[in-house]
Amino acid sequence: MPLAAGLQTFIDRYNRAMPPDFYTRPLAEQRALYLGLTLEFPYELPPDVIITDDVVAHGRRRLSIRVYRPRSPVGRGLLVYIRGGGFVVGSLETHNTVVAELACRSGLVTIAPDFRLAPEHPFPAALEDCYGALCGIVVEAARLGIDPDRIVIAGDSSGANMAVAVALMARDRGGPKLCGQALISPVLDLTRWRRGADVQLLTGRENEYYTACYAPDPWQVAHPYVSPLLRGTFDGLPPAYLMGAELDSLRVDAEAYARCLREHRIDVDLVIEPGLVHSAVRARGLCPQVEDAWARYCSRAARLACVKENHASK
Repeated sequence: MPLAAGLQTFIDRYNRAMPPDFYTRPLAEQRALYLGLTLEFPYELPPDVIITDDVVAHGRRRLSIRVYRPRSPVGRGLLVYIRGGGFVVGSLETHNTVVAELACRSGLVTIAPDFRLAPEHPFPAALEDCYGALCGIVVEAARLGIDPDRIVIAGDSSGANMAVAVALMARDRGGPKLCGQALISPVLDLTRWRRGADVQLLTGRENEYYTACYAPDPWQVAHPYVSPLLRGTFDGLPPAYLMGAELDSLRVDAEAYARCLREHRIDVDLVIEPGLVHSAVRARGLCPQVEDAWARYCSRAARLACVKENHASK
C-alpha cells in the first residue's frame, strides 16, 4: 500500500514540527507543538467567508462557538464541525483554516464549538460542551440565520468520535434532530485504540495516552458515548458520509461503523481513500489526492445538509 504522491514530504515535515514522542512532554508544550502545525502547513483564510466568535446558552451555561459564514451561502443548512486532537490538544485556532475552507467549499454556514480538554477535564466534559453548543445553536437558529432542521454533525478523528456521540445524545435525550453525519477517520472503539498499532502520524503509545487522558476510569472506556462500536445502538441516527484513510489504524472503525449503520437501514457512504494516512487533510496543499478527497468531503457534507431542501422542492 504505497503512500499517495507528496505524502512522504508531508509526513517528514509533520514529524519535524511535532515529534512522535510529543505526548511525553508537558501539556503546555504538547499544545504549542500542535498549534505549530499551522505554521508548518499554512493556509490562507478564504476571503469570502466571514468569521466571528459568538456565544450560545444551554441551561445555565454559556458556550463559545466560532461561526464561519459564506458571503453568498447556498442555503440555510448548517455544518457543526468538531475538531480533532485526541481530546487533549487543539483549539479553535488549530483548525481555523480547515473549518473556514469547509464553509467556503460547502457554501453553508459552519460552526466550530469550543470545548474543554482532557486530562484537566475528562469525559464527559468536552462532549457535554459540544452537545450543549448544538442545543444552544438550535435555540438561536433564527439569529444565526440557519435552519434547525438541516444540521449536519461533522468532525475528524477524536472530533468525529464526539460527533457520533453527540448524535447518540441528541437521539437519546430527545434533542436536536440531525440530518447527517460527515466524519473523517473516526475513532469509535477506545478499548482497541488503547492498544493500537503504530502507523504514520498515530502511534500506539500516543493512542494509549489520549485514552488515559480522556477516559481515566476503566469503566469509561467502554461507555457507549466513548466507544460507540462496543455498546452503542444505532437506530434512529442520520445518514452518514465516512471518509477513511487506507493507511490509518482507524480505518477499521470507519468500516465497522458503516456496517452498523447499514444493518439499521441507515444510508451511509464509506470511502477509504487509497494511499492516505491519518491527519492527511493538512496535506491538501501538498498532495493532489488529499485535495481531491477533501473537496469531495466538503461537497458531500453540504449535500447531507441540503437533502430536506431538495426533497421539499420536488
